[in-house]
Formats: sequence, structure tokens, C-alpha cells
Amino acid sequence: MNYKKEIENFVVKGFKNNLITDNKHNFVLKNRTKNFITTPPKEFEYHRWAGSLKSSQAFAYNVFSGVNSKLLEFEFHMEVFDRDAQIDVKLNNETTNTIELFEVKAFEIIQLGKIDFKEKYFDKTQYMCPAISDPFIKFLKKVIKSFDDQKIYGGGVKQLCSHLLGIINIMNKPEYVNKKFKLYSFCFDNPFSTRFEQDLTNYKETIAKFKKIVDEFLKDIKVNERVEYFGFLSASEYINKNEEFLGEENYNYVVKRYFYKY
Repeated sequence: MNYKKEIENFVVKGFKNNLITDNKHNFVLKNRTKNFITTPPKEFEYHRWAGSLKSSQAFAYNVFSGVNSKLLEFEFHMEVFDRDAQIDVKLNNETTNTIELFEVKAFEIIQLGKIDFKEKYFDKTQYMCPAISDPFIKFLKKVIKSFDDQKIYGGGVKQLCSHLLGIINIMNKPEYVNKKFKLYSFCFDNPFSTRFEQDLTNYKETIAKFKKIVDEFLKDIKVNERVEYFGFLSASEYINKNEEFLGEENYNYVVKRYFYKY
């Protein structure tokens, strides 16, 4: 069985409801809302492939939607250039006065390729905070050079760089000036196949290397006291440790559907 088919079989098997597809793919639902534990609110910003059983957006919603809605926001916008960066989950941790941001990944991590930034990332005139342009461009070049000869999930690294810039752009706005920020690479990590386990290891190693570069950058621009990149966060470990916080219904749904625990 080829790798693509192996993933498709896994996600279809985990979905226990009546499987009514779009008639084009055996893993894409005709009604995308059926991919979510509850129907998202009207203003919810669906991704293009929200109906796919492989959707990381649906995974994120199914994990976190049971959290107190006053603390939670999906598809949180952060100003970057002419287009906002959107991060899957924002949690307002009132105990630690911290904005926790989760970039959620599932099966995207198998898409290996180079890190590709558009030209605007290297154009100083495009930056909202002119003082950050030189150090951030230097940071980007270091990231590119560090992974230049490696097969990695480059699109994910590029996305994380955008999120970091977004945090820097908003951190001193009135509503956030007294907040700390913590960014997580929250990743589905059920090693259901040997090939996926290899890609998962590759992603973990990539993120560990990337974290070191980020830590140095945040220290250089003197925001490390307020901004932290946690690095790789195991979805299975987080879910198991936070059953009460996430809610019993969401916990049971997620561990059954994605981790085959009954």
C-alpha cells in the first residue's frame, strides 16, 4: 500500500459517523461541518480543505472547542505585511497573563521541500516596525541557510517565521502591552505507520533546530522576556494532561477518532 493511501485509510477508519463524501475524494466530506465535533459559529473562517478528514483545522477545533469561549479564539489574525498571518488557536491564559498561540499540524508535515519566502520578506519598506526589519531579515537568512541542504517541511517553518513577526508586530498594542506570548508547534503524533513516524521524527528534529535559531533571535532583539517559542508540542501528551481543561466530550472524541483509544 502506498503512503498516501495508508493515510487516507487511517483517517477514514477514525471517522465513525456516516461517511458521505464529495464524490471526488474518499476522505473529503460533502458537508464540511460534519468534520467538526460541533458546528462552528457563523463567523468561523473555514480553510479550503476544512471538509478533509486530514484537516488540521478540524483537528484543532475538535481538540480545543470545549475550552471556555471567553479564553479561546480560532484563526487569530496578526498583522504581518499586506496580508495577516492567521494562527489556528489563541488561548488567553489569565493565570500567567500569557497569550498562548498554537500552530496546529497534522498530515502537512509529510510535505517535504525548501523554505520559500516571498520577496516582500526581504524588502525593508514592507515592515510595520522599521526597527525590526534588519534583524528579522538576518534571522530569515540564517533560517534558510541552516536548512538549505535538508529535506524538511519547509512550508511549516516559513509559516512559523510569519507568526513570530506577527507577534512582534502586535505585542506592544494597548491590549497586549502587558501580556507575554508563547508560541507552540502543536502536532498530531500518532505513529500509525512507519513512514509517518519517520516524517514525525524529521519534523521534531527540524523544529528543535529551528527553536535554537529563534531563541537566539528573540534574545538579540531583547524580547525574550515576553516572547517564547516553545517548539514542538506533542498533541497526545497535551491532550492526556489537559482532559479537564479541554472538556470530557472533546477529549473522548479526539482520543477515539485520532488516537484509536476506546
